[in-house]
Amino acid sequence: MYNLSVMGKTLVTHINPHLDDIAAIWLFKKYHPDFKEAEIEFISASRDQAATQENEDKIFLGTGGGKFDEHKEGLDSCAGTLVYEYLKDKGFIPNDEITQKALDRLVEWNKLIDTGKAQNSEFDEFSVQAFIRTKDSLPQSSQKSVELGREILDRILAVLQKKQQSYKDWEKRVEFTSKFGKCFAIVSETVDREFCREQGGDLFLMYNPKYKSVQFFTPSFSIDLEPLYKKLKELDSEASWFLHQSHHMVICGSASAPDSKPTKLSFEELIELSKSV
Repeated sequence: MYNLSVMGKTLVTHINPHLDDIAAIWLFKKYHPDFKEAEIEFISASRDQAATQENEDKIFLGTGGGKFDEHKEGLDSCAGTLVYEYLKDKGFIPNDEITQKALDRLVEWNKLIDTGKAQNSEFDEFSVQAFIRTKDSLPQSSQKSVELGREILDRILAVLQKKQQSYKDWEKRVEFTSKFGKCFAIVSETVDREFCREQGGDLFLMYNPKYKSVQFFTPSFSIDLEPLYKKLKELDSEASWFLHQSHHMVICGSASAPDSKPTKLSFEELIELSKSV
């Protein structure tokens, strides 16, 4: 047994943990108020240690045969799902809709991977689980895998929360037509090009009130936004308008360019300009 724990709360999983085991640890430490500072103990994979060792201060995850070990006959689940349901029952999961929906999606994604039901791309050499495991038996390597996995899961959750906020913002979109085709305009801090690609339009106008930045974007290979760029430069020459080399984006300001000079044109004026090009 490789023991990295000290006095206090301890979370136990097997050596060289899988993504699912790391997700279970992440959930426990992130949302259970008594386990935020818990130490992690790595053991050889076991199905029976929890019966004699598990208590309120020492919890087995994905191993040991305890309540958070999915390796039981007829149990179509994973450690992450078992922990998530437990934390929800205890009222430890935040009750805001955006976070809950984001967590639901993350936990389901993790379950599909752990049960082998995810898309093939989730198992290739560029996937999270391909590089999350070092596949040796050193406790230091297992600890590093957990630390890396927790950081990745934090970032995935942030992306999913952003996506859920984008859905809410999208409900207030403005729809119009222009020579470019079907157009959408939206005021949002979270809607981005990746989100817009899923919406099926020809031209998107995104205004971010946090940075007072503007982005026009088309996912269509047949649309050239240079005429729009020239019109914007003509009407608002002092702003930091930039035509991307693909001619599929016209940008003024962003989180990556906080020193850009914002446009003087209002959201409504930008819409009307899009119609007049």
